[in-house]
Amino acid sequence: MYRRINEFIHLLKVSGVSGISRRYFVMNSFDGALTMLGVIVGAYVAGVVNPKTIIGVGLGASLAMGISGFSGAYMTEKAERLRKLKKLRKAMLADLDKSLHNRASRLASLWLATVDGVSPFLAAMVSITPFFLAVSNIISVEHAVLFSISLIMIVLFFLGFFLGRISKENAFLWGLRMIVAGIATAVISLLVGGW
Repeated sequence: MYRRINEFIHLLKVSGVSGISRRYFVMNSFDGALTMLGVIVGAYVAGVVNPKTIIGVGLGASLAMGISGFSGAYMTEKAERLRKLKKLRKAMLADLDKSLHNRASRLASLWLATVDGVSPFLAAMVSITPFFLAVSNIISVEHAVLFSISLIMIVLFFLGFFLGRISKENAFLWGLRMIVAGIATAVISLLVGGW
């Protein structure tokens, strides 16, 4: 087991996916959180405050984002990595089918697709968690809306904070920038939903 984990890590290093993984994770988590924010605020303004409906829409949207992210990233990454592998094969005049580079390339496509597909799904699921409590009558729907929006803002802040750490800049300021994007999304959703 330990050997397999080390091999997995080694193949990911060879494929150079760490930066791309971070970008996919943040971008798609951001998409998942903002999509749910739009769904929740829009539903509330439209008067659709049934927690089961919000859960259903949230699950449907998050699954669609996850499947779309996984399949789109897999096909895109596979095509890009096959292109690089063919260039390397041509330059080396060698068969690379059983090479470390070929195995790393295949793993990278699958890894990046997984990150791309799972991250919006997780962010969306965290966002609608309070509605599961509302379905169980533990909290009211109004509280679920407030808690959900609060969770989304927390997720956005931590995504921004993470980006700030990566860029070696003020992580707190980056977190606040993400919250501003969330507030802008909520305001637009309020205005559109109030038509």
